[in-house]
Amino acid sequence: MGKKGWIGSLTAITLLLFPAGCDDLGGPDRTGEINLSSQLFGSESYYIFGYSFEDSEMYKYSYTGYTGDPVPDIINEGFLVIEGSQQISLPGFNTAELVNGFALVGEFGSLDDARSFYEGYNQVEEGLQFETVSDTVDLNQVWVQQTSAGNYVKMLVKSIHNFEVESGKPYNEVTLEYTYQPDGSTSFQD
Repeated sequence: MGKKGWIGSLTAITLLLFPAGCDDLGGPDRTGEINLSSQLFGSESYYIFGYSFEDSEMYKYSYTGYTGDPVPDIINEGFLVIEGSQQISLPGFNTAELVNGFALVGEFGSLDDARSFYEGYNQVEEGLQFETVSDTVDLNQVWVQQTSAGNYVKMLVKSIHNFEVESGKPYNEVTLEYTYQPDGSTSFQD
């Protein structure tokens, strides 16, 4: 095989291995599911794990200041409340960098109704009031977050579970389905 044959073969192999170019080889996950826990870790300096939509990674967030780790876009802070004779943890979103935040765009009686709304929610409407700390998060809600990078993500609250650590301190876990728009657009359409 001559030089032109080798170049043609290499070009064909490259096109087969990378058919869409470099656009699909990196960048954040545009859709997914995450679990956010309000469980605190540590003994003297407490930390929690949050999620970065831009990096598609869970990161440790310390309440005592910068640790050198990347800062997550969303954490489940968990609000401790007294219910009857016991203390429970209710989920609540917070932004680690205390900028932009969350807006509730829908509350539903069933997961099917919430999913229908979530799937049809294709445009962040004007006039939403974003708060750095959400109200209590409930099952079957749809939220929009504007991240510190100025990008938008829509989130469907699929499940909430309550737990206790051995010391008896309550915490909760929230499962979210999300769609992230990494380019700053207010549209969630592909």
